[in-house]
Amino acid sequence: MEEKFIAFIAEIMDIDLEKISLDTAYGSIDSWDSLMHMRLVMEIESEFQVDIPMSEIPKINTLRDFYQYIQR
Repeated sequence: MEEKFIAFIAEIMDIDLEKISLDTAYGSIDSWDSLMHMRLVMEIESEFQVDIPMSEIPKINTLRDFYQYIQR
């Protein structure tokens, strides 16, 4: 599941799969700005059928934080 998640994120961000991991942090990739952050929220919610509460979005700092939502 982790590999599928990372591949999904790499496709959305249009970057090489090898350049990201669950430890990749917000702002560490040029394309991961505030707009991309919101897009990731929407794409993850849609693809993995999860809800990420609006109040939690500012607390998401790494891809691992996103990944925890799909593991629930």
